[in-house]
Amino acid sequence: MQQESAVAPSRTAPDTPSPRQDPCESEHRNEILVAGRITARPLIRELPSGDRLATWRVCVARPRDSRYRGRRSDSITCTSFDRDLHEGIRAWRLGDVVRMTGELRRRTWRGREGVRSVCEVEARTATLVRAADGPAAGAVRR
Repeated sequence: MQQESAVAPSRTAPDTPSPRQDPCESEHRNEILVAGRITARPLIRELPSGDRLATWRVCVARPRDSRYRGRRSDSITCTSFDRDLHEGIRAWRLGDVVRMTGELRRRTWRGREGVRSVCEVEARTATLVRAADGPAAGAVRR
């Protein structure tokens, strides 16, 4: 009979920060990668602060083996304050396949129905993976 050898757990994680490193930089992480099809074209608007905000929506298909059987896709709102990124996304069309990286943000506000909140992806990078083409270009398939 063969015995399994037990390995003693390490007292420090492999990514333990150096004494000079801010613990928040290594112990906390908020990284998102979203790849999907454009279902709402980027809208760029100027805020009262003078900042420009781009907002668009992406539909991401769920894996077939998803435990959530009702919905087959997720609709994810993406935003960006980066003016350089705005130039790259301005020409995106409905149906284009795109890829973004960024951080998950929760926005909260008080409305007529009380406190409301929404989670959005604040994009740092955005890339056109494949343009919609042919007769279905711009159409959103359901």
